[in-house]
Amino acid sequence: MPESANVARVREVYDLARHAKHQELRGLLVEDVTWDPAREGAWKPCTNVDEVLKTLLWRAGMNKMRPSDFIDLGDRVLFRVRGRGMGRLGAKGFFQRLFQIVVLRGGKVVSIKDYASRDEALAAAGVKR
Repeated sequence: MPESANVARVREVYDLARHAKHQELRGLLVEDVTWDPAREGAWKPCTNVDEVLKTLLWRAGMNKMRPSDFIDLGDRVLFRVRGRGMGRLGAKGFFQRLFQIVVLRGGKVVSIKDYASRDEALAAAGVKR
């Protein structure tokens, strides 16, 4: 089965971030893009393109983050984030696995939300197991 456009876009976002391609990456994010941590208070949520860009470039570059195990949910993509040093992410609450739901509209990232477990991400997405 061929990969959906949204899954391909998520792969592209992380590839650009790992390679520090600032301008190309910025073009794939809406101006008011948001990024929320898995646990409230773990770190300050990002509320605009500059904050998301800075955080994504740092996290993806530092930890060589790569998305995998995709579930395409239409305008959302749920996936696992893999990379070295993943246990360092989250500051106050260390976790070895990270899952995200990325919302896309018109081929651009609108929001990113972190989850500490696959079950938590699936529940947030309304996916029954």
